[in-house]
Amino acid sequence: MNRILKSVKLINRTAKFNPPKRFYSQTQQKPKGPNISDQDLGKMSLRSAKWFLGAGLLLLGTFYGVKYNLKAKRESERKDDHHGKPLVGGPFSLVDHTGKPVTDLDFRGKYMLIYFGYTFCPDICPEELDKMADIVNGLEKKKQITEDTVVPIFVSCDPKRDSVESIAEYVKEFHPKFIGLTGTFKQIKAMAKAYRLYFSAPPRAVDDDETDYLVDHSIFFYLMGPNGEYIAHYGRNDTAEQVRDKIIEHINK
Repeated sequence: MNRILKSVKLINRTAKFNPPKRFYSQTQQKPKGPNISDQDLGKMSLRSAKWFLGAGLLLLGTFYGVKYNLKAKRESERKDDHHGKPLVGGPFSLVDHTGKPVTDLDFRGKYMLIYFGYTFCPDICPEELDKMADIVNGLEKKKQITEDTVVPIFVSCDPKRDSVESIAEYVKEFHPKFIGLTGTFKQIKAMAKAYRLYFSAPPRAVDDDETDYLVDHSIFFYLMGPNGEYIAHYGRNDTAEQVRDKIIEHINK
């Protein structure tokens, strides 16, 4: 009986035992390292997103900067008339409106103002040749150039129908100084390719006797320098006065 009572007392003392704090510090130590809360994690995620966005924008800006510089360099190389092979123009061998064979070398020392068209053109070619006549008259009135400084030249894109005689009649309707040029289809095609000019004639313009057709072609005036080099080209939106002033500017450089 006494043993039983002693056992009960021992159990009670054990249940009431309150271990010291040092006991917990030795058996349940807290993990080392910073105490990171959910709020801190949110701040870190936002900071990472901002950094990633900034780095992306920096890379994008660098990419477009390099792309812009390359484009500017190419444009500068295209505009540089003094280096490399010219992109427009070249030798040609045709026949003028008097039946005389001519080449590009016959116009050395002069500026050539060249227009490609054809005598059967219903409206655009006559309008552009009237403008060319105004340009020539405007240059003469300015009295800043000699009589033969600028030679206005009409090149036929339709050699099948544009004979020497028909071109002679055609160009004199616009200006007495106009020179008309024609040749074989192969010669015209080669010159148009050298001048980067688009023109498209239907098959019947070459293969048979059909005469009712239209020729599609680019609408430009080409200004070529005294050495045969390309200087500039002018489109339909350029007025006669604008072209005249630009030509004078090039001549007086």
